[in-house]
Amino acid sequence: MTLSEKEIQQNRQILSETDERMATTFKVLSVVNRYRIFRILVEQPKISVSTIAEILNISLPLASQHIKILVQANLIQKRREGKKVFPKIAQDNPFVPAILKTIKQAYKLRVK
Repeated sequence: MTLSEKEIQQNRQILSETDERMATTFKVLSVVNRYRIFRILVEQPKISVSTIAEILNISLPLASQHIKILVQANLIQKRREGKKVFPKIAQDNPFVPAILKTIKQAYKLRVK
């Protein structure tokens, strides 16, 4: 199948910045501990970084590094209370509701 020049241009427009952001999101969540951090925050929205590190059995600096990457990808946000940092899901990211829905659906399928 051969496309016309107009069809080629239309397809190029479809491949937009959104595709790059989505690919970055998948890349960030492809690291198991980052995905697990995100999933923990779905279930436990008021949990500290130190507790996340304990749950995942990783060092606090490593957990902090993963959280930094999740923040840079706009998947989570951080809130500080004294010396403790509390990450939370970034609700302003348009991809987050779809990711949350997928995680919840996958979890339901596993539980049954």
